[in-house]
Amino acid sequence: MEVNLKRTITGLEHQKLVSAALCPDGQITRPNQLVKTGSIIGRRDSLTELQQKILTAAIALSYESRPNKPDHAAYMMHFNDFVKICGDSSQNDMYAYIVNEIEKISKKGLWLYDEQTETLIRTQWFQAIEYRGKEILFQFTERVMSLIAAIDPGDIEYQLVKGIQYKGKHTLAVFEILWSWKSAGVVEYSIAEMMRQLSLEHTRYSYGQLRLRVIEPSIQEIYEWDDAIFVRFGPTFSGRRVEGIWFEVITGEKARELRKNEPEFKFSSPEQKHGQIK
Repeated sequence: MEVNLKRTITGLEHQKLVSAALCPDGQITRPNQLVKTGSIIGRRDSLTELQQKILTAAIALSYESRPNKPDHAAYMMHFNDFVKICGDSSQNDMYAYIVNEIEKISKKGLWLYDEQTETLIRTQWFQAIEYRGKEILFQFTERVMSLIAAIDPGDIEYQLVKGIQYKGKHTLAVFEILWSWKSAGVVEYSIAEMMRQLSLEHTRYSYGQLRLRVIEPSIQEIYEWDDAIFVRFGPTFSGRRVEGIWFEVITGEKARELRKNEPEFKFSSPEQKHGQIK
């Protein structure tokens, strides 16, 4: 009896590996987990709210120190400030709680793919997190520092930090639409255009569903994180039918002043559309 053995060599399909890393289970990367700058795109691990706060604070430290220490990878924060970030006084053992969360976030990271060099990288956010007397030190990995350095200094807070801190499925996408039109006066989208901008063209959302499920919760979350943005937002009617959406976005100190009178986001009446923010 003869046994014929056929040797089969299966080559690794590069694009399939990249897709599996960036789009697990064939799903499009959620906007609030997407990382993109230049030729680099990536997907970050999901984070708890506290882990988001810790990572956002650490990146903000690097942002503040960047002009003086562009290649520095470690940033210190006073431990009391760090405890304020953790801020859960309901914990019976605050220190055990903090240690546990640091252990968890130390294992978290992201997949990065450089489209120019076709390089797929898996890296953690932090090489180490150290406690030194009255300070806590965050040391980023080399790859993360390269990512931060690749982002324009004027946009770093919005391209990376915002993407980390938002939990809502559509919040980052809504933020990017609003931010692109800041200080541009009243801007209008048709419902179909807005659905395409939010990658929701495959759904059958009515204006009411779009408002309640996507726009309103997203802007409320943006307001919770940032007091330097003010939004007026409302429907455009054709008779009794809503055919579009209009909005006006103000940022910076002027937005903070407006938020003193209207701290919570609320939808504007049709009459306010032409009463532009003064």
